[in-house]
Amino acid sequence: MLVISAIILNGCVQDEKDIFDDPAAIRLQKAIEADIKALTSAENGWFADFYPENEHAIGGYVMHFKFTPDRKVSIGCEIQTNAPAGEFHTSEWDVFAEQSVILSFSTYNPVFHYFSEPYASDVDGRYGDYEFVVMKISDDQIELKGKKHGNRLILRKNTDNTDPQQYFTDVAQIEDTLSEFGMFGFVLEGTRMGVTSVVDRTFTIGYTEKDEKEEEVSKTKKVAYTFTPTGIRFYEPFVFNGKTMQNFVWQKAEEKYVCTDENVNAYFDVYFPSDYQLRYGELVGTWEMRYHGASTTTFETVTATIEVKKKNATLNLKCDAVFSFPGIEITFDPQKGIISILNQNAAVQEETGYFIRVCAYDRVAGYLNTSSTGPVGIVGVWNKDAEGKRQITFVDNGVWGTYKPNGILLRLYDSANTSMGNFTSNKGGYRLNDITITKMD
Repeated sequence: MLVISAIILNGCVQDEKDIFDDPAAIRLQKAIEADIKALTSAENGWFADFYPENEHAIGGYVMHFKFTPDRKVSIGCEIQTNAPAGEFHTSEWDVFAEQSVILSFSTYNPVFHYFSEPYASDVDGRYGDYEFVVMKISDDQIELKGKKHGNRLILRKNTDNTDPQQYFTDVAQIEDTLSEFGMFGFVLEGTRMGVTSVVDRTFTIGYTEKDEKEEEVSKTKKVAYTFTPTGIRFYEPFVFNGKTMQNFVWQKAEEKYVCTDENVNAYFDVYFPSDYQLRYGELVGTWEMRYHGASTTTFETVTATIEVKKKNATLNLKCDAVFSFPGIEITFDPQKGIISILNQNAAVQEETGYFIRVCAYDRVAGYLNTSSTGPVGIVGVWNKDAEGKRQITFVDNGVWGTYKPNGILLRLYDSANTSMGNFTSNKGGYRLNDITITKMD
C-alpha cells in the first residue's frame, strides 16, 4: 500500500509540473505582457461596445480606443459625455495582476469616466466601471468585464482602418432614424410574433410561447443593444423558437430592421397601435395657441413654436409673447404618440434666483399641485385632423386624482422649496387654462 501511494503521489506531482511549468507569479507576468502586446497591437485602434449599468438598462454605447506602449490611451464616444460627441481625449492606462489580469483606466478621462462619475443623488452615477478583468483575447477581439459593476466592454480591432469620426457619424444617423419610432413589430419566418417597445437603447420584446400544457403564455424579454453604422447589435443573442438573433441592418424604404445572422428570417418593423396619435416629427413646427388667462370669458390667441429637445422624449414649447423665459418642456410618449405638460422647474428667475415652476392648476377648485416634477399635469388630446386642422387640446391626465387640472400656473420657489408667490411678472400672466394648439405649418 505504501509503495502504491508513493507511486500515485509521484504521478500527481509530475502531472502538476507538466501543467504548470512556471510559478504563478511568472505566469501572471507573462499574461500581463501578452495583454499589453494585444492592446497595443491595433495600429488603427479598437471600436468598442460599452455597456455601463450592471443591468444594461441604458443600453450600449460605441467608443473608440487607441492604446500606445507608453501607457497612453485616446478615447472617443458617439455621444456627448463630458466632451462633445466624437471628440477624443488622452489619459493613462495600466495592466496589473490580482487574481487575474486587470486593465485599469488609471487617470481621469472626460470621455470614459463620464459613465462612472457620481450624481448628487447616486454615488454610483451611471454605474460605469474603470477597471476591467481581461476575460478573453483573440486576434481581432478582446472581451472585458467590469471589476465592480460587471460592465461589459468588447473591443473589436479596427482592421479596415475605418475613420472613427465617420463611424460615429454613421452611427448617429442610424440612432436618429430609430429615435423616430417607439414601437416595432417582431416578425419571424413571416409570422408576427409580438410587439417591441424601445426605451434607452433597449428592446422589450413581448411575445407568446406555449407552456408544457401547450397553452399560450405571454412573456417579455428585455435586450440591450448598441448602434452600428448600418443598424443595431444586441448585447447578447436573442433566442426564439430555436433561432438565434443578434445583428440587424436598417432597411429605410421598408422601415424595418432585418436580421443578418445565418439561417434566420426575422425582422423588427415599425409598428403603430390603433390608438397612436402623432409622430415626434409631426409635432415640431409653428402652432397657434389659445388659452384663458386672467379672463375666463375671453381667449388669448398667440403664435408658439414646438422645438426638438431630446428626440423622441421631450420637446420645448416656446412662445415669446407669453413666456419671459425660454419655454416649457413637453414630454412625448413614443409608445402612444401622446404629449403632456407635467409639473416642472422650467427656468430660474435671474434677479432672484428663484425657480419658475410650472404647476398643474385646477381653476374651478382654485388649487395647484406644488410638486417640482411630474407626473401630475395635463395631457394632449389630438382631434385626428378633423376638418383639415391638426389640433391638440390639453386636459387633466388623471394622475392628481383629488383635483382635475385644466391648465398650468407659474409660481416661484426658492432652493428650499418654499413658495415665493406667483410669477406675476411673466409676459402673458401666470395662469394658462383651457390650452388648445392648432398647427399652422
